[in-house]
Amino acid sequence: MRLPEAADETAEKWTFEQVYQQELGRLRRIVAGMGMRASDGQDVLQEVFLAGLRRPGPWRDKVGVGRWLIRVTVNRCILEFRRRKQFQRSALKILENRAQSNRPSAGPEQHVIRAEELEAVRDGLRRLDGTLQGPLVLRYFCDFNATQIGEILELKPATVRSRLRQARMILANELMKKGIEP
Repeated sequence: MRLPEAADETAEKWTFEQVYQQELGRLRRIVAGMGMRASDGQDVLQEVFLAGLRRPGPWRDKVGVGRWLIRVTVNRCILEFRRRKQFQRSALKILENRAQSNRPSAGPEQHVIRAEELEAVRDGLRRLDGTLQGPLVLRYFCDFNATQIGEILELKPATVRSRLRQARMILANELMKKGIEP
């Protein structure tokens, strides 16, 4: 019976606060990837931290806490965007910034074409609900794979892939309706 006690003494001790601090960089990337302004992102992260402190019962392991933090951060961001109805504008701003940083300077006609393409993407994103937006952001803004997204959102990887496919199809259909090849 002494052996389990010895194992308990050598077991790594950690607190929720320590795991939160370790995951904070990733959580900030998620908040930024979902298009939140810095001040709104800090509010979301504070809400996530407080939710973790209020959560009843012991935490099982660090990995589980990390997944919980990511899942709650994504959900809090989606809730924040629903309240403020800014998800589409914020996500498209990120897309626009990425597009501008990846393309060389173009003439006025290219700017008009780019603006039309961005407006078509905006229309497509407006048609997505939160169940499609979350996986889409985690995949294309945070570079998580379907398995990781599934673990975070507590979905099967096949469900994640299905939702990603559905979101891409909606966006592609919207672009094709506007005469833009996706």
